[in-house]
Amino acid sequence: STRVGSQGLAQPPPGASLAPSQKPQKQRSARRMADDEELPEPPSAYSLTTDAGEKKSSIGFSGKGTAAYTNGDVYEGLFENGARHGAGVYKYRLGDVYEGSFDQNEKTGLGRVTYKKGGFYHGYFKNGKREGEGTFQYANGDIYSGYWLAGKRHGKGTYVFNKTKYSYVGDWKDGQILTGTWQFTDGTKFIGNFQSQKPFGDGVWHTAKGTIVEGSYIQQVLPVDKAPPAKPNEPCVTTTKTFWKTATMVAAEE
Repeated sequence: STRVGSQGLAQPPPGASLAPSQKPQKQRSARRMADDEELPEPPSAYSLTTDAGEKKSSIGFSGKGTAAYTNGDVYEGLFENGARHGAGVYKYRLGDVYEGSFDQNEKTGLGRVTYKKGGFYHGYFKNGKREGEGTFQYANGDIYSGYWLAGKRHGKGTYVFNKTKYSYVGDWKDGQILTGTWQFTDGTKFIGNFQSQKPFGDGVWHTAKGTIVEGSYIQQVLPVDKAPPAKPNEPCVTTTKTFWKTATMVAAEE
């Protein structure tokens, strides 16, 4: 089938509280022991380095500084009244780096995330999530360029597969393409609807030689025979297969 493309914070001592900017950014990652062995030990206490010296808290601070968090993350940039606010660079302990603007500790406006495992996102953020226009190059080389909403592909966009150079061009919602064109490198294309990243329902095939084939796709969700048995209260592993039914065909003129 075609595939389209947190860290813990040490608890403060009893009675103490963390300023908003002393809370590190959340990052989804699978922490492995090998990764931890290669990384320097994170600091035991939060620190903020400024032109006036080192502080143990960012509460009330405005200006430029470098914050070192107890989970190993580091932020260098502007603060306003104790919060990350304005231009800055946030380096996650596990290697990802965000460069851009912040608004009350959240990634906001134009920015770029470079991922340690490969790939990047360059575009707009809102409330810490990808939102607006932006380009994401995934670790496998696939590229999506278009619009985002709450961190998911949403709106007009184009997804190009790195290995085949095939592309999906159309309207997206909640990370999935709904309607548009499946384009092949030889000029062949399918125009229609999609579901679960596969053609679904009525559509039209245009071949490289000019033949037009109208019809519809039917999807069937089937269990995977060789998959291990599902655990209690969990769905079994399934795969979606598509079947094409031709309605009309208009051959290309010789």
